[in-house]
Amino acid sequence: MHRSEPEPRLRRRWMLSPPMGAVLLVLGACGGSASDGRPRNAILISIDTLRPDHLSCYGHDRPTSPTLDKLAGEGVRFTDVTSAAPWTLPAHATMLTGLYPSHHGVKSHETRLPDSAVTLAEEFRDHGFQTLAVVNTHNVGAPQFQLGQGFQEFRYIVETEEDPRTMKVRTYDSGEVVVSTAKELLRERAADQPFFLFLHFYDVHTDFTPKDEYKAEFVGPYAGRLTGLSTQLNGIRTRKEQLAEADVRWLREMYDAEIRQLDDLLGRFFAWLGEQGLFEDTVFLVTSDHGEEFQEHGSLLHGTTQYQELLRIPWILRGPGVPSGTVLDDAVHGVDITPTLLAAMGIPSSVPRDGLDVSVLWKGGTLPERVFFGEADHNNRIEGRDVIDIKRMVRRGSDKLHWNRATGEFEFYDLATDPGERTDLWPAPGDRAGPLQRELEQFLVGEVKAEAIAAPEGEERERLKALGYIGEDGQE
Repeated sequence: MHRSEPEPRLRRRWMLSPPMGAVLLVLGACGGSASDGRPRNAILISIDTLRPDHLSCYGHDRPTSPTLDKLAGEGVRFTDVTSAAPWTLPAHATMLTGLYPSHHGVKSHETRLPDSAVTLAEEFRDHGFQTLAVVNTHNVGAPQFQLGQGFQEFRYIVETEEDPRTMKVRTYDSGEVVVSTAKELLRERAADQPFFLFLHFYDVHTDFTPKDEYKAEFVGPYAGRLTGLSTQLNGIRTRKEQLAEADVRWLREMYDAEIRQLDDLLGRFFAWLGEQGLFEDTVFLVTSDHGEEFQEHGSLLHGTTQYQELLRIPWILRGPGVPSGTVLDDAVHGVDITPTLLAAMGIPSSVPRDGLDVSVLWKGGTLPERVFFGEADHNNRIEGRDVIDIKRMVRRGSDKLHWNRATGEFEFYDLATDPGERTDLWPAPGDRAGPLQRELEQFLVGEVKAEAIAAPEGEERERLKALGYIGEDGQE
C-alpha cells in the first residue's frame, strides 16, 4: 500500500580504471534538462550504517535530516526495506548487483565479486553512461573485492588516519573529501554524455567524531567511560558487557550528531548540483547498507545478528518520473535497488537478478508474494573458529524466522505486532514457521562457490581492526 506525504585536504587515495564505457549512478543531471522529461543522469548515495528510525522523515523526534526529509518529500520514501546482510561488504555487493550474497559469493574479507557478475555500473556503461564512484570505506574501496567493476573512475577515500595523540589508527569524518572529489569528477566529465555517480559515505559509522557545533546541538552532558571509538565498542561487544542507560543514550546522541552533520553536507552538495544545472533531471537514490545496534538485543555495532535494527534500511528515490510526496509501505529489499534504478533510467537489465523493479508500486501495480533473506554475518564463532553465515533470516510478510546454524536454534517473530522483535514465538503458532524453514533450505541449495582471495594482513588488518571488524583478541 502507499500514501502521500572550504575544500578539505585530500587523504590518501587510489584510482581504479575499469574498461571505458562503465556507467556511474550520479545524483544529478549531466547538464541541461532532458527534452522529453526523462532523467538524464543518476546518483546513488549509500550512507553507511544509517538506521531509518534516526531520520526525521521516518519519525525520529530530533531534527537529524532536513536535507533528506526534503528529498523524500519530493519523491518516494519506502518504509519497509530489508538489507541482505548486516555489514558493509556483502550488503554493498548486493546493492550493486541485485543478487543475494549466496548468489554473488561475497561474504567475508576472503572473498570477492566474480568477474561473471554483471554490476549496476556495467549496465550503465554499456548504455553509454559515464560511470563514476567515490567511496569511503575499505570494505567497498579495496580493489581485491572488485566492487569497482564497471566504473570508469573509481576513487577510494581512505577513512582512517593516525591519531597524533595516541599514534593509533582511527577513523575520521571524511565526507567533505568525498564531496570535493565528486565535484572534481563532475567538472572533468564529458558534458555531452549522461553519467551514473555512486557515492558512499562512512561518516555516520563509528568512530563517533562529530564536530563541536553538532555535539552542542545533539549531545547532552556525559561523564561516562565511552569514547565512541570502534575498537572500544568492539571490545565491549566481545566481552558481552551491558551498558548503563546513560551510556546507550550518549551513543545514540553522538550518532544523531553524525547524521545531521552529514545531512548538512549533502544539502550543500545538492545546492552545488543545482548551481551546475545537474539536479532537476537527475534521479537520486539514497539508501544504506545496514543499521546499528544500541544493545536492543544486548549487542553493539553491527554484523553479528539479523534483527531489524540492523536489517531495516532507508530508501528514498527522487527525480523525473518519480511521484512526489509518496510513501510506500510495501515490503521491499536491497536486492531491488539495481533493477529499480535501471528501470527508472529506462535501461533493461541484461541478466536475471534476485531483485525486482519496484517502480510498479507507484504506477498502480503490485509485487508478487515473495520471501526475503538476510545472511552473511560477521565476527561470529563456532568453537573459537571464525566462520561465516552462522545466522540466517528468512521473512514472508510479517513472519520472520532466525536460524543459528552453530546451535541449531530458531527464533520466530511477528513484525506486525512486535516490530522490535522482543517476544520470541518459537515454536511458531500453527504452521507459520514450517514454510519459512523450507524456503530457507531451498535457498541454501542454490548457493554459489565463492571467489576466494588472500586473508587480510599487515596494514589492511590494522585498518580493519580500527574499523571494528577485527576483535580485540586479534581475530576476525
